[in-house]
Amino acid sequence: VDEAHLMPRNSETQYGKLLAGLRAINPDLKLVGLTATPYRLGEGLLHEGEGALFDDICFEQSVADMISGGFLCKPVSKGMATTYDVSGVAKLGGDYKQSALQAAVDTNGLNSAVIDEVVTYGKERRAWLLFCSGVEHAFHMRDEIRSRGFTCEAISGETPTPERDRILADYKAGRIKALTNNSVLTTGTNLPIIDLVAFCRPTQSAGLYIQMAGRGLRLFPGKENCLFLDFAGVVRKHGPIDAVTPPNAKTGTGDAPIKL
Repeated sequence: VDEAHLMPRNSETQYGKLLAGLRAINPDLKLVGLTATPYRLGEGLLHEGEGALFDDICFEQSVADMISGGFLCKPVSKGMATTYDVSGVAKLGGDYKQSALQAAVDTNGLNSAVIDEVVTYGKERRAWLLFCSGVEHAFHMRDEIRSRGFTCEAISGETPTPERDRILADYKAGRIKALTNNSVLTTGTNLPIIDLVAFCRPTQSAGLYIQMAGRGLRLFPGKENCLFLDFAGVVRKHGPIDAVTPPNAKTGTGDAPIKL
């Protein structure tokens, strides 16, 4: 199973029913999971705890080693003047409640200030990707970028497939400067041209944070590094992208999981 971090432990899910059906056919079924983030919000490591689907991690590679080995580009960052205050935002299922989060960060003043900084740091960058806190937020940020004279498109779960394909093709070809999105361009997205990632979505999920960051570390001709702009405080919350520990797996004496 690729992207194994998407598999919940609940046996009543589609994954659970599929595995039960396969094991009924072959009780000796072997399950192998592939993922850059082997943990889930509220569950911890995929191979630990009650109901774990996996027995162990058989191979892992650190981000630092992949960078030094030339398989990933170098991450760089800047200190942001604008940051989101989500101290009063309610939580649901372990992460921020979507509607409340969007209401807290999607304001004209914040959007303008954030895009001012993105433009300042990114005008010489090739391709920007912004992770936003809601669908409306993604479109508002798109409009802010366009108002500064840069090409930008927003992608949401409701974007028709032909339109999404067109947007991504133009972005890969360098005809679009920026993309904004909400919960779409994370796991499995391959857009190596990205050399600026703006975190505009606070999250309690270490896995989501690493999946977002990973979009910017792919190699691309002429790309020396990827600039990360952390308006959401996710680096402060979860740590550098090469040293993230799942929140409920901090006890014990082993090395912290280091994932992309």
